[in-house]
Amino acid sequence: MTWAVRAHEAEVAARFDLLHDRFKSSVAGDDYRLRALRGRLGALDGLRILDLGCGKGRFAAALAAEGAEVIGLDRSAAMLAVAAGLDRVLASARRLPFASGAFDAVIAVEVFEHLPTEAIGAVLREARRAIKPGGLLLVVDKNAGSWNDARPWLPNLLLKWIDEKRGRWMYPSGGPVRERWFRPDGFARAMRREFAQVDREHLLSPSESRRRLFRLIPRARRMVLWSGRVPGGPNA
Repeated sequence: MTWAVRAHEAEVAARFDLLHDRFKSSVAGDDYRLRALRGRLGALDGLRILDLGCGKGRFAAALAAEGAEVIGLDRSAAMLAVAAGLDRVLASARRLPFASGAFDAVIAVEVFEHLPTEAIGAVLREARRAIKPGGLLLVVDKNAGSWNDARPWLPNLLLKWIDEKRGRWMYPSGGPVRERWFRPDGFARAMRREFAQVDREHLLSPSESRRRLFRLIPRARRMVLWSGRVPGGPNA
């Protein structure tokens, strides 16, 4: 892996360490992203899950409360320090410190958007290695083709660009790192290089549900859940 990728990763970790107070430490039980994860995972009791880029462990804690065995992994020491009561590891998603097939599922909620483009393939390969046959990778991240729920005549990417220029984003304008959003089809293609069965679901947030545009046109929604299954397992 190149020096640029390592430098990118270090910068992301440093920004999360610096700004960790901005981020929530819990998630509502009816959060639409959490509901989507539950729907894909099925029965949680006894399921072994890796929360990739877990931050303060809010999704991990919610799943663990329902019977899953969850380990959180992140590169930010400050974020992990708040993840009390959670088994957690300070490590890179590019090189997971776990045996092959160690998990029934790996989840990544708004994590891939912080990765450099060159590292996405490596992270997908590592996730696949860590998942047992028949297991799942679940990725929740932002849709580059989405529209703004408050001003539905504007694309979210335009508003993101304006806010970045105004210094309202977590990464400084003109700095070495920018948060990357994904085209749903493009990210699905990237996942298909590692996973045999890939699906995607455009998630409807509570604020979007109040507008007809988002109810009728899923591709306009901001968040997407991509799921990929590792070949094999008892049902293969």
